[in-house]
Amino acid sequence: MTSRSVPWPSPPEGDPRRPADAPVQRQAPRQSRRRTLTVELAGLDKKAALAIRPNVLLIIADDMGIDLVNAYGEHPDPARTPVLDLLAADGVLFRNAWVTPGCSSTRACMLTGRHPFQTGVGRALTYENTNFELDPGELSVAKTLRASGYHTAAVGKWHLAGRLLSGPQHPLLMGFEHHSGPMDNFTQIGNDTYYSFDKAVDGVMTQSRTYATTDQVNDALAYIEDFGDEPWFLWLAFNAPHGPAHAPPPELHSYHLPPSPQGNTPIYTRAMTEAMDTEIGRLLGNIRPLVLANTVVIVVGDNGTPKWGVTPPFDPEHAKGTIYEGGVNVPLIVWGRGVASGQESDALIGPTDLPATIAELASSPTGLAPESLSFTPLLAEPTLASSRTSMFTEIFSPSGFEPVHVRDERTTRTTRYKLLADLDFANGVTTPLGYQLYDLVADPFEANNLYSTTMSPGLQSAFDALLLSMQDAHPW
Repeated sequence: MTSRSVPWPSPPEGDPRRPADAPVQRQAPRQSRRRTLTVELAGLDKKAALAIRPNVLLIIADDMGIDLVNAYGEHPDPARTPVLDLLAADGVLFRNAWVTPGCSSTRACMLTGRHPFQTGVGRALTYENTNFELDPGELSVAKTLRASGYHTAAVGKWHLAGRLLSGPQHPLLMGFEHHSGPMDNFTQIGNDTYYSFDKAVDGVMTQSRTYATTDQVNDALAYIEDFGDEPWFLWLAFNAPHGPAHAPPPELHSYHLPPSPQGNTPIYTRAMTEAMDTEIGRLLGNIRPLVLANTVVIVVGDNGTPKWGVTPPFDPEHAKGTIYEGGVNVPLIVWGRGVASGQESDALIGPTDLPATIAELASSPTGLAPESLSFTPLLAEPTLASSRTSMFTEIFSPSGFEPVHVRDERTTRTTRYKLLADLDFANGVTTPLGYQLYDLVADPFEANNLYSTTMSPGLQSAFDALLLSMQDAHPW
């Protein structure tokens, strides 16, 4: 497998974004990094080579839909994302990755491999006042990898706990050796902004006055350096480009921003996305070359772009918080050891599939939920058929377990058709309020609802199959 040379950008020594003890940037090109690892492994017998398990770096971008990533080519005015574009050009870009429409529910899926109705996390959990959180007793991919000898660390926004419940201990209870980052979104009120925020560090609340995106990369680099040559799994969940809209430090982006975000949210969202992209470049540029060569990097969005950051041809009414494609179809790019170079995959990747994939990469026995299907074979051979013929996701309120739900929106899709269902739970009875059926090949923006009581035999057959698949995933 060939590999492009990728000189990750990084700030110079003395730049305020570089922590004082950060390693000096190594400029070794990507090709030599892979070659170095190959040479190192060639000197080992097969058993010893297999024992060198890859590191896994999972990067979660908050509120970044496919419209914001240039490599996807699906929007005429994406954010400037040269680092993500390089990862896609030298890795595998997935076109049909699904998550849930909301931050917390997607994170719960990515940790446990279970659907929202199984974990109870149906919508965003507000740290200060939620009376529900992801059960710390859930088996997580972090617990699985840690039990098999991996170091585990979570950096950045958590968004799965309640202050009056497990509080800042929650990430540690979910299997991470270390956690550093805010427990929730920023409010832009007082000391709760990207430039000044409360930050949990291994269960103790502290205060940070370093720009959040930079702070999170600083912490990630520190953990990676501490782990040395032992295998690690790092969960890096940026707050960016989630609101509040703001101007990032000027050295992190290239936009000429209007004086205020008011009425100008799309360009501010793009500047925040570029700032995150810049810092991802600094992160990759400062990982020791041999460590990076033994690392699989996974970049994924947690839901689509919010309506205030969406511009045509994308529909702001089909954005984050909805089960339309603009809310659930997100970027997924994988790069690194054993990953094909410059390839795309149209395989269906469900919101629960990351845990099984990461566990398989780590050669870790999972015990994870059967809903989590590994797509590891697609990393080396992206043209392989998907292990899924359909996939499912949902959003409901309030969080908790049935029958507390008041409203539930569910969707399932195949390679071509997609069904949306709006369900009501009044008086403990599940009642479908309406269906929508779309042909995603002919109508990717879901503008033409094909559902009616008098559909053609072909459409009726597609509807019946999708409804059966939806009820199989989450019965009612």
